[in-house]
Parts: sequence; structure tokens; C-alpha cells
Amino acid sequence: MDEKVNQLREDVVLFLRRIRAQRAGHQLTPSQLQALSHLDREGPMSARALAGLEQVAPQSIARTLSILEDAAMVSRTADPHDARASIIAITALGSQTLVGDRSRRSEWLSAAIASECTDAERDLLFIAGRLLRRLAEIPDPAPQRESLMTP
Repeated sequence: MDEKVNQLREDVVLFLRRIRAQRAGHQLTPSQLQALSHLDREGPMSARALAGLEQVAPQSIARTLSILEDAAMVSRTADPHDARASIIAITALGSQTLVGDRSRRSEWLSAAIASECTDAERDLLFIAGRLLRRLAEIPDPAPQRESLMTP
């Protein structure tokens, strides 16, 4: 079973690399696109909340947001609940860039499926996609705290 699981993981990684290579002519990195995607799906939020979704340090998301803000793809407004924080929102340009990127990747995937897959394989891919989504939505287990005292 471990060998099959390792092969599946490698297959998924290879597929993700290939689909990420299908860019819509912009210079955004995968992490910048992912941040825009979260803002598009979830709506405006604090940088701390976005860092949590991205599972990165606040400093990392701050750099990403600074680049996106300089490119006019996100905007900041004062957080009404915390004067020290900002609420980040995707702009019209950010949404337009994201739509173009998603469209380019979907066009590539649609053409690849049409040219390389039988009807049965196509159906299996769509079923596998739903299964992968279900697996992705499983909550991570609570982290185990290491004891300073050894048993």
C-alpha cells in the first residue's frame, strides 16, 4: 500500500507542476495566485487570517500582499475591530488576473483531457477529483505538544 500511496502522491505533484506551468501571461508566483484565490473565494480578511489559510508565517504573507498591493491587485482598509490591522480585499484587477489565469489552466486541462482520455477515463478523472477534494477537506489532527520531560 505504501508504494501505491507514494506513487499517487508523486503523480499528483507532477500534475500540479504541469498545470501551474499554464500561466495566463502574468508574472505572479503560485503563492501570489493562491492568496488572490483565497481572497476571491473567502472575501476580504485580515493578513493574519490569510496567513492561516495559506499556512505560512505572517511575515511571508506580508511580503506576498505587499507585491500584490504594489501591482494594484489587492487593497487595504482599516480593520474596524483592530486599529493596528488592515482588511485585505481583492481588486477588480486582481479578479481579472485570476479569471484569466483560471481560464488558461482550464483550457489546457480541457484540451488535454479531450485529446488523451477515453470517455470512461474522463468519468474516472472527475470522480477522482471529487475524492481528492474530500481528502483535502479532512481537518489536520491537533498538533502534539512535545513534553520537556522525557518518560
